[in-house]
Amino acid sequence: MKLEILSIFGIPWVAACMAVFVWWFLTGLLLFIVKKIDQINKSAHHRTLIILTPVLLCGCFLYWHSMSSITLASVYISFLGSLLIWAWFELAFLTGFLTGPVKTNCPPNISNGERFFHAWRNMAYSEVGLLAVLLTLTLISANAENRVGLWTFWILFFARICAKLNLFLGVPNVNTEFLPSPVKHLASYFKVGGTSWFFPISISIISFTLFFWVDRIFSIQSDDILVVGYTLLASLTALALIEHWFMVVPIRDAELWKWMLPTSVSKKEKLKKNKKQVSSEKIHGL
Repeated sequence: MKLEILSIFGIPWVAACMAVFVWWFLTGLLLFIVKKIDQINKSAHHRTLIILTPVLLCGCFLYWHSMSSITLASVYISFLGSLLIWAWFELAFLTGFLTGPVKTNCPPNISNGERFFHAWRNMAYSEVGLLAVLLTLTLISANAENRVGLWTFWILFFARICAKLNLFLGVPNVNTEFLPSPVKHLASYFKVGGTSWFFPISISIISFTLFFWVDRIFSIQSDDILVVGYTLLASLTALALIEHWFMVVPIRDAELWKWMLPTSVSKKEKLKKNKKQVSSEKIHGL
């Protein structure tokens, strides 16, 4: 019975659903943590990151111990380990712990070159740190049998760079409501407008990568464990592609997580006022 349940995770569409769910859940959890800290104690961002350091260690442990074998379990473990490593560094960025040497708003009336320089100074440590992790994972995985986790990190890293460049160069839809207080100033570097020359390039590269993973899925035997691995990677790439299209299509992707985030203080006060107003109207027979 136990083996039958575990075998379900070997079905490609189940793997795709798992990839989407884990991505959605981890993203929502990170947003919930940083927004909750903003409400309770804004100075506790760094302490929270340190408390959650075991998440990074757990991710490293899972990644390391899944490299040497290709089994159904090791494929999922490698994928999850890479996501946990990424999640910790993303949290380090959102809490302001790992951003850049300066934390300033974009100066007015400057050229794009100067704006890029200031933007880079605001987030250099984060990008260099992620690049260092990527190169380290690539180095230790050079002779690894299981590279699902490595390609997972590559997808996340490349999608992040493309997204940030598109936000900098210009896209019609920019969502800043999820930015916590430590990185709120970065919104001043985003450009709302028509799509730049880089958007079709990034979309093309991500689409080609998705096509590559799908081609790998159909080019090997259906009972091969790597089908699950390629499905996880294809699903993650598809999510990156969808996220990029959300920048130009008038659809609010924020609704995917907005319902699970803590209600802001201002909203709570507004709800209380509305309740008092309704009660007052009832008393006066309105």
